Amino acid sequence: MKMTQVFKVYWPDNGGGIASVMESIADGFRDWEQEIIVCQDSREKKCADDCYHGIAVRRCRQLFEAVSTPVSLQFLQDVKKRTRNSDLVVYHFPYPMVDIAVLLGMYSGRLAVWWHCGFEKYKKLAFLYRPLVRNTLKKADVIFVSSRGNLENTDILRKYYKKCRVVPFCISDTYLKRGQVHAEKFYMQKQPGQADSMGRNQITILFIGRLVWYKGCDILLKAFAGIRRAGCKLVLVGSGPLEQELKHLAVSLKLKNIVFAGRVSEKEKMHWIEQCDFLVLPSVSEAEAFAVVQLEAMAFGKPVINTALKSGVPHVSVDGVTGVTVKPGSVRELAQAMEKLAGNAKLRREYGANALRVVQKEYTKEMMVKRYRQIFQKMILVSD
Repeated sequence: MKMTQVFKVYWPDNGGGIASVMESIADGFRDWEQEIIVCQDSREKKCADDCYHGIAVRRCRQLFEAVSTPVSLQFLQDVKKRTRNSDLVVYHFPYPMVDIAVLLGMYSGRLAVWWHCGFEKYKKLAFLYRPLVRNTLKKADVIFVSSRGNLENTDILRKYYKKCRVVPFCISDTYLKRGQVHAEKFYMQKQPGQADSMGRNQITILFIGRLVWYKGCDILLKAFAGIRRAGCKLVLVGSGPLEQELKHLAVSLKLKNIVFAGRVSEKEKMHWIEQCDFLVLPSVSEAEAFAVVQLEAMAFGKPVINTALKSGVPHVSVDGVTGVTVKPGSVRELAQAMEKLAGNAKLRREYGANALRVVQKEYTKEMMVKRYRQIFQKMILVSD
């Protein structure tokens, strides 16, 4: 069997949540012939063939970039040429170049569309892009979504409901193993009301993500400014176009005990998760479709504060079970939720224990691969 995954970027040039999903699929199907086709991260680079963690990657030269979209005629040519013997093409949506390839019939094999998020960033061109998207969904043999929330709250998917399959993202074995050790050693055995085994009394609140508009970091800073409980520290891990603007906002709010940690390695990210008492995900837009970072924190037995978006976000960490869910954009509700968790060690322990159990049961790589294999095998059998 041969599988080809297509998207605009991939590790190590560029990554993020979608690249992580691509990598997890590739790793779970090493018994298949595979290739990943993407664009180079710069128009200065020529086409190249390489391997990333043992998987063949074709990187096509881009002509230019428009609306965060690498435009590449070579990409279209390579999709047509290199999927010729593919049994399955997995398109990680959205990338308009793939929709054009689908429109022109420039691919071979069964088509699986991984619906990662909507296309809000193309809203100025939505009247042009929407017909392309509908054509792609019509031709798709299966459409993947990460949670039922994404399916139920995405209007354009409802017409294709019967094609849709929910396959939640997974957490890496590295996070599972290290998280289990941490939870047992530093968290699960800690008695409510005591300082932890590292001797800390300070409450560390953690945000991890790119510093972009839909993450709601401005709301987070304003909410943190409203916390009356002493001894709280806020750490923001990540970088992005709003970094300087957020630093200026922190100064204007006269915030103390705040750290902008910048972009960090996976090892450093795990260290920050270990150090925190709970994670906050204050996203304000459905552009946040799932947020794997919730799973990463939950794997370490950490509660999560998230927002009631019409996406998969509140389905990952559930209000009153593994954390607290608040209204998107509400400074008051977010501040109250942070006060609530910061002041209640027993509740943090309860939510953290639940979070760890949920991740270990539902979000492992083995469970994810099992779901994919069942779906892919049915698709291939139908085509035969």
